[in-house]
Amino acid sequence: MTHIEISAVNGRFTLDLIQSVSNPLLLNAFLKELDENGITYDLQDVRLLDLPNIRLPWTM
Repeated sequence: MTHIEISAVNGRFTLDLIQSVSNPLLLNAFLKELDENGITYDLQDVRLLDLPNIRLPWTM
C-alpha cells in the first residue's frame, strides 16, 4: 500500500510518498513521468521508514 501527501506553499510543491514495501518501482515510474514531461524536481530524501509495532491507518 502507498500513502501520498502533497502540499503547496509559496509556489513550491512537496510530495511525500510512503510505501509499505521497499520496492522503488512506483517512485521510479513517477520520476520517469516527471522527466519525460520536462518537470524538474529535487529528490531530497529516500529512507527506510522505521516505526514501532503500530497499526497504520492505511493498513486496515
